[in-house]
Order: sequence, then structure tokens, then C-alpha cells
Amino acid sequence: MPQYILLRGAKQLLTLRGPSGVRRGADLHDLGIIEDGSVLIRDGTIAAVGSTRRLENLKEARTALEIPVHGRIVTPGFVDASLSLKLQREPEARRPKTAHDFYEETLGLMRSCLHHGTLAVDVKASSGDERFRADIPVLRKLAAIGSNPVRMVRTWRIDRSWQVDNGRVGDFDAAFDVLTRRKLIDSLEFAATADADLSEPVLAAVEQVQIAKKLFWAGGQADVLADLLKRLRPHAVCRPSGLQPDEAELLGQTPAVVVLGIGKEMFEGAAAQSARQFVESGGALALSSGYDSRSATTFSMQMAIALAVVRLGLTAEEAFTAATINAAHAAGCGHLTGSLEFGKQADVLILGVNDYREIPRQFGINHVDMVVRQGNIVFNRTRWKAAAP
Repeated sequence: MPQYILLRGAKQLLTLRGPSGVRRGADLHDLGIIEDGSVLIRDGTIAAVGSTRRLENLKEARTALEIPVHGRIVTPGFVDASLSLKLQREPEARRPKTAHDFYEETLGLMRSCLHHGTLAVDVKASSGDERFRADIPVLRKLAAIGSNPVRMVRTWRIDRSWQVDNGRVGDFDAAFDVLTRRKLIDSLEFAATADADLSEPVLAAVEQVQIAKKLFWAGGQADVLADLLKRLRPHAVCRPSGLQPDEAELLGQTPAVVVLGIGKEMFEGAAAQSARQFVESGGALALSSGYDSRSATTFSMQMAIALAVVRLGLTAEEAFTAATINAAHAAGCGHLTGSLEFGKQADVLILGVNDYREIPRQFGINHVDMVVRQGNIVFNRTRWKAAAP
């Protein structure tokens, strides 16, 4: 028999219902809020979303396991659209980091993400080694973790910026063949930095591969960015700090989702205005925590929302959209998660506030009371307990 769960009586139910694709312009402001709303879950997927009065009268709801969420808000699970990991240990470390160390640290990080409401992550990984094939064990460890405790999109980051010869291009081709044949990666990200020459042979090789592509852009000349966008046609562009005006104008004209990382750069200097301009020009914006295993250890998407409001000038509605449905599309899983709609997987958060605008106001607090992932309660800080059968 089907198993039903009814999340009943949320003060605010943020459905993020809307267009099937990434949200831009006015759609960034529409959270699809239902006052006194409920969610009916059937076998791990969303069966119905609507007002409590309507859902409680459904035949399926009468036999459902009921979870009262009165006085709280219910939202889709957060999605971290860029989380960077490297096997390489810092020079002052006492011993080299092993693949087993990497596995344990990453698993612990994924659990921490879950406890703070992040249910899907786009993990950008590499070994930090000169050889491309050295990345294979790293991505194999990520594949061993899989999508438990959170959904993981595995992205191979190509960040070798030095000039390479044809031999290293052969190394890239061999590594890519192994990674795709063994289904160890879902996408590939080419990293371009402002202070180093691009590796033309590797860029040309990346240009030819048949896989979802992303671009990591650390800043630089707009004409270089324009050339990369034309050649790679990435569906997402990750920018670890504030956009420059010429970058914002250029990226606003592309179909790519721009992912802004709320890492250490967001605490430094004046608040950025270009993100506000980018959104108003119709650009598609997503947020990430900006986590980097070597330099920025913030992984909370609640903090990312708060910083986006305080430092980037976004509204709370824009920040929530950028941290859920747009981040899901940037990661490549927007068809599965990021909003509470019929047929999508039941990735749901119950937050211990009575208004979503309290999340950016109450900076640095973990408001997660309960996490439901694919219809299963995987984290619970409330007093609710399932009734005995």
C-alpha cells in the first residue's frame, strides 16, 4: 500500500511553484506562499500541495501519518550550487591527506549540510595534483558516498591553468574516459583565473566533450569571459565574489545561471551593488555557500541567504529563490528538487520561525526543526514522535 505523510498547518508554506525553468525578473520574487498550507507526500514524492482545509479533506490524507507544523514555515530543501573540495592538504599539515581522510571529511561535511537544511549539493572536486588522472580516486570516493545523506551532483573541476603539451591533453582524455565510463561525474567545470594564462590545449579538449559544462570565473577581462561563454556554452557560471559591472552586463545576456558564492569575500570591503543590477537586468541568479576546503568553511545556506540580503542587496524573496529552485537548476537537478510541486521528490524543511523574512534577520542561527528527504524524516529536533502502529 502507498505510504502517505501529511505535513499539516504550516503558517507559511513556501512552494516556489512557477515556471519549469530557472527564475528571472519578477519570478524571482514569487515564492508561491500559501498561508495555513499543507503538503501531502506519497512514497517519497509530492502528491499534493495546498491549503490545509483542502488537503485535510482528501481521502488519502485521512490515513496519512500526520505531522503538525503549526506556527512554523515549510520550505523546499536548500541547494548549495557550488561546494569546492580538494584532496590536497595545507603545507603546514603534519602528514599528507589520504583518500580515506578525504572520504571521512566529506561525509562529515555532508551530514553537517543536512543538519543545516541543505539537501542537495553540487560538489566541485579535484586532487590538486598536476596529473588529471590523480582526480580519479577523489571522484571515486565521492561516488562511494553517493547521495546519502544528501543528494550529490559530482562535478570534475579542471583548474590546471598552466600551459600544457599534447601529452597532458592525452592525460585529460584518458581521465575523462574513465570518469564517464564508470559514471563517476555528472558534469565538468573549467576554472579560469584572472592571474594566469588559460591552457588553450585543455580548453580546446574541454570544448569537445559531451557532458554538462560549467565555468568557474574568478574575474578578469570581460572579453576573455565572452570568449569562454561562446566556446563552452556553460549552463552555469560560478563567481566566488561580487560581479563587476561589465561582467554583470555580459552574463545578464546569456542563458547561463550565475552562481554567487557567499564565502570569505563577502565579509570584506564594501557591499556589492552589481548583483542587484544583475537581477534587475533579468539575469538568472543562484546562491552557494562558497565553501572551499582550503579557504572558506561556511556551508550554511541559511547564512548565505542572510549575507545575500545584507551584502548583495537582494530581497528575502530573491535570496530564497536563488538558494532553492535556481540553485537546483544551476546544479542540474531542478527537475527533481528545489520546489514543492506535484511529482517532485519530497525534500522539505520545517523551520522554527513564523515568517520566512526572519531567516536573514536572525543571522547565524540554525532554524531547522525537521528535515524530510525523499519522504523520510532524516533529522528531527522537535518533540514530535510517530504514533505507535
